[in-house]
Formats: sequence, C-alpha cells, structure tokens
Amino acid sequence: MSVIDPNAEWIGNVQPTGLVVAANVLAGHGLNPAEQTRADSETVRALLSDGEDGPALVDPWSFFAQVLGWREAQVAGTVNGPAVPADLSIRIEESAADLAPHWAVTDPDTGWQLLVRLEDAGVEPDQRGALRDWEATPHQQLERLLRETGVPAGLLLTDNELRIVHAPRGETSGWLKFPLRSLGEVGGRPMLGGLKLILSSFRLHNDAPNRRLTGLLKESREAQAEVSTKLAAQVLGALHELLRGLHSADRSRIETLAASRPGHLYEGLLTALLRLVFLLYAEDRDLIPSRVDGEARALYDQGYGVRSLYSRLLDDAARYPDTMDERRGAWARLLALFRLVHRGDSTGWIKGRGGKLFDPDAFPFLQGQTRRSLRLRQQSCQMGASCAFLICC
Repeated sequence: MSVIDPNAEWIGNVQPTGLVVAANVLAGHGLNPAEQTRADSETVRALLSDGEDGPALVDPWSFFAQVLGWREAQVAGTVNGPAVPADLSIRIEESAADLAPHWAVTDPDTGWQLLVRLEDAGVEPDQRGALRDWEATPHQQLERLLRETGVPAGLLLTDNELRIVHAPRGETSGWLKFPLRSLGEVGGRPMLGGLKLILSSFRLHNDAPNRRLTGLLKESREAQAEVSTKLAAQVLGALHELLRGLHSADRSRIETLAASRPGHLYEGLLTALLRLVFLLYAEDRDLIPSRVDGEARALYDQGYGVRSLYSRLLDDAARYPDTMDERRGAWARLLALFRLVHRGDSTGWIKGRGGKLFDPDAFPFLQGQTRRSLRLRQQSCQMGASCAFLICC
C-alpha cells in the first residue's frame, strides 16, 4: 500500500499554477502539515458566513488571527497595527490611479514579506475592469504591485478564495488557490493544514530564516532551476542519441538534410521527443487509448504503449546487449503509434487528434521518406480511390 505524501496531497488539492512552494523542499526541511481535527474545522466554520452568496469571510482579520495566529503588531494596515508605508503604493499610469496593499506583513529581518489585497464583495480574482479605467484583473493588479515594490509574495482575498501569489521581479509568477468554504469541511482538512504550514505566524516570523515562507519560496525556485538545467541536459542527450540512430539507419538522407535544411532536421528531432512526452503524460493519466475497456487497454499495452515498449527493450538489452543497435522494430512501432494518434482508427479505439505535432507528413524523414516520395504515395492513394469510385459506379 502506497503512502501519500501529505505535502503533495495538499498542494495537489489547491491546484497550483506555476511554482509557489515545492513539496520536496518542504520535505527536505522536515516540514509537514499538522493533521487537522474536527475542532480545527469548526474554528474555520464559525468564521464563515451562512449561505453560499456573498463573501465567505464576514471578518477577514478574525480568520487570519484565529486560524493562522497573525498579530496586529506584525501586520501594517490593521486596526491596531502600524500604517502601510507610502512606498508600498504604486501609481498606475494607464488608469491614473494608485494601487496599494490593504495589509503588509513585516519580515523579521528587514522589509516586507507579504502584501495583502482584500477585494470588495462580488469582485472575482480574474474579473477584468475591477479598477476604474484599467482592464487588469485583481490577480494581475497584485502581481504588478509585487513586482514594482519588490515584495516577492502576496495574498488576494475575494468572496470565495484565498490566493497565494508568488511573483518575484524578473521571473514568472505562480499561485495557489484555497477555496475558503472548503476549509471548514472534512474534505478540506489537508488544505487547511497546508495553509497553516506556510502562512502561520510562527512560519512567517519565528522559524529559522531558511524555513520561513520567503526562504521556502526562494529555495523552491532554485530547486526548479536545478531540475530544469538537468532536464535540458537530458533533452540534449536524447536529441543526440536520436540523431545518431537515424543517421546510422539512413546516413545519406540525414546528411543531406543536415547540409540543406538543418532547421527542419532539428525541428523534426525535437518533435519526435515532444510526441513521446505527450504520450507518456497521456499513459500516466490513462488518457490513451480512447476506449477504457480491458481489451482495448491490453491491445494498447501489448502492441503500442511507450512504457511497455521501453520495458521490453530493457529486457532485450539485458539478453542481447551486442545486437541492440541492429534492431529496427521499436522505431516502426512508435511511428505506427504516432500515425494512430494523428488519424485515429475506424473503431474509435484511439480517436484521431489531428494537428501538426503527430502529423506524419510534417517530417517525412522520420519515416525514411522524402517530400517527393511522400507526394507520389499520396497521389497513388488518390488515384486508387478514384479508380475504386469509377469501378463502383
């Protein structure tokens, strides 16, 4: 029985867009969400408004104070806290308006670590035109505020959602969405635990610097950059290996393409890798084949699946290591699968997707053909269809 990673569980539940905080970084620091109890759920539920209409939180500050343990002295803009400094307000030239946070959370060392925007009732996070004469959504407004003030992270509170936004200057943004009403339900306890894990007063102000929210956000980005660098090296290695295999199988054609159309050759090799990534993703999520009955899946796994092909090749490599370079059947199997995904089959076992990614005619050299031979084959097929039509008539 597999054990569910508690960090992966709550992060998956809040549907991350981009990168905010990585589960492996949390695990590396020994940080896991505390198991939430019925009492924790009831504390949240008592702060929620009745019914489904209007803002979920009647008093937002009570939620942050009672659930997350925030203290007014550490949050500028609250009733008994310090005032929000003027340098956290920016001028929006496009609308001749000022944009400022409602709250700003202090950093224990220096500056600010979170800016908080509390939107009016009825304003959705991705609703355009919420600010007069400016088409940006509240989410885009918060990102703009974060980038121009240099504060890397912020919170956006709307009727039904608490959104954590990470938008460091010069980098892509990421965000997590916590549905407020779900936090008071049994099914929302993993999300509530995750929210407390990263936004509790202790995490923001009292933990070691590398375990505070700002440190976790930064380390998550660095970890992603390291993974991206490794993936880039792996992709380059895969491109070289694919080129070596095609060159070995069809030396003249590949050398001619390299001399006359290097861009086309590179794009074709990269497309082949992207096809494999697409198929592996689809297989991991049971999106292929289109039919879901046992017979359809067995046929796919035995005759077409990428993962099953890889397993078979591993077995063969162990048995016949000296002759693997002489094999051709695996590539033909992949080409057949690519064609199936593009055009589908008549039974609906695999539905045709069309598009350029799997188009067999986009890069004929992958099939050992030239554009001329491809045109002749297409003309032959068209003539055959015409003759069949005349015979039937």
